[in-house]
Amino acid sequence: MSKPVPIATTAEQAALSLLAFDKKALPSLHWTPDLFALDGHRIIFEAMERVHQRSGSCGGVATISELESTGMLETAGGREGVLQILKTIAASPGAFNLAQADDYRRQLIRARSYREALKLWERNEDDIRWMRADLSEIGEQIAQAGGFRGEAAKSLKDHVSELLDDLEGKTPLETFGSGLPSFDRHFRGGVMRGELLTIASETSGGKSILLGQYAVEAMKAGKAVAFFSLEMPSRSILRRLAAAKIGKPIRPLSEIATISDQRNAATGDQINQALTWLMKSKLTIRDDLHEIGEIIAEANRLATSGKADLIIVDYLQIVTMPKADTREQAISELTRRLKLLTTKGNVAILTASQLNEQGQLRESKAIGMHADHVVKILHDGDCRIIVDKYRRGPRDIVFPVMMRGDISRFEEGRQ
Repeated sequence: MSKPVPIATTAEQAALSLLAFDKKALPSLHWTPDLFALDGHRIIFEAMERVHQRSGSCGGVATISELESTGMLETAGGREGVLQILKTIAASPGAFNLAQADDYRRQLIRARSYREALKLWERNEDDIRWMRADLSEIGEQIAQAGGFRGEAAKSLKDHVSELLDDLEGKTPLETFGSGLPSFDRHFRGGVMRGELLTIASETSGGKSILLGQYAVEAMKAGKAVAFFSLEMPSRSILRRLAAAKIGKPIRPLSEIATISDQRNAATGDQINQALTWLMKSKLTIRDDLHEIGEIIAEANRLATSGKADLIIVDYLQIVTMPKADTREQAISELTRRLKLLTTKGNVAILTASQLNEQGQLRESKAIGMHADHVVKILHDGDCRIIVDKYRRGPRDIVFPVMMRGDISRFEEGRQ
């Protein structure tokens, strides 16, 4: 007995009917043959595509004629069967009809996603049953199968038009800044959507502080932030973010011993205000994921659902990849996937890497290769941030800063 397969049969028939009635429905929306699970429906659609390419229309009579000429009419269901499908919906051309067509198309996309997820399960079923499967990788693949993938690629004309709008200043740039004015000006406001920034430093050199500073600035601007922490628990991250927002140290009462401590530390009211602000902000913190597949799958889910404009992964060297032969291979693969996610999810991503004793990115040159920008925090003498790689402008620019570990922020100027 065969198992059922996710097929939106009625939606397939209705979509074909609307395509036949309104010649604008095919070129106005993005259709592909794999949206139609039933062989007969797919054959009819492919015939419609060929007719439309020749004549700009794909009515019922022309479609049947095309099927006859290619010898596929009987396979598609015969003359009466095809006519019956194309008469599923009687409609007049117009905007309402296009809206209906798009609704049916989305139903087909959803059914296709379930079919692809089912194929993934079938390919991995034995490994899953015998506990040999990489569940994080399968989860990532299923998340990708559930992606919309329903829009046509932009034409070259569209890309050129967008570039002209940027050059003429018609489209305001959306950036994610650090709150360091000179540093952000160099980056023309900050990191942009579609970009990956890697922050590098030695151990305890301020990587997490600068990442958190970016998160606070993004939340101040009303942006959604997803913070993946592989080193610190959520409560430690929240404490740092609250201190960065207030600009004062947050200490337990038992640690405040002097009048000076009381003046410098945040008050109870200030802490409550900061925590209330954090709770109202669009912030997601995950401190329970450590494998590449798990992190990418969750980051993709948050990006595609509109719950992440800025994604932070802290930090690269702690991520695990069960099937990787070496640490370098694991880190290279994670960096590559993060970069792909910036464009696929239309988000900005920040991550961090340790520096080795020679001041180079530790364990993998691929970090620098895949990242759009790399900045290093150095502490030999004065503290400074150096732009090591910058795809939109000059590199090797030095910004003197002061690291304030007590309030989890960097400030401009020399120590």
